[in-house]
Amino acid sequence: MAAMNRFHKSILCGVLIFLGVSLVVPGLIEMFKSDYSFSPTGKITVDVRNQHRALHGMMVGLGLLAFTACFDIEKARNLVLWLGATMALLVIARLYSLMVDGIPGTTTLIYLFIETVLAMIFLLFPPAPYR
Repeated sequence: MAAMNRFHKSILCGVLIFLGVSLVVPGLIEMFKSDYSFSPTGKITVDVRNQHRALHGMMVGLGLLAFTACFDIEKARNLVLWLGATMALLVIARLYSLMVDGIPGTTTLIYLFIETVLAMIFLLFPPAPYR
């Protein structure tokens, strides 16, 4: 199989970098946050803090995987496909929430749109199979 063309590589790497930054930066901020005023009840248990930090640690890990894929994009086909599957599951969760919980704010709807686009790019236009 021929090598990927430069345009395809540029688009994929740009989108992977965007995903990486959008996961790593807020993930690190939330992992090391000391103020937990997000609880509607005002009660933040140690378990809640631990779960919150762990989920954001997972975000950071996914962001680092996205960055890693850019180093040798042609060999990262499976990684890009799995990142696409992860984004698709995120979209499904958000759509389910729309049906069950109601319509969220504009920012969350923008996230849904961006995550849908990322999932489609990763799943429909992954790197060419490496040989």
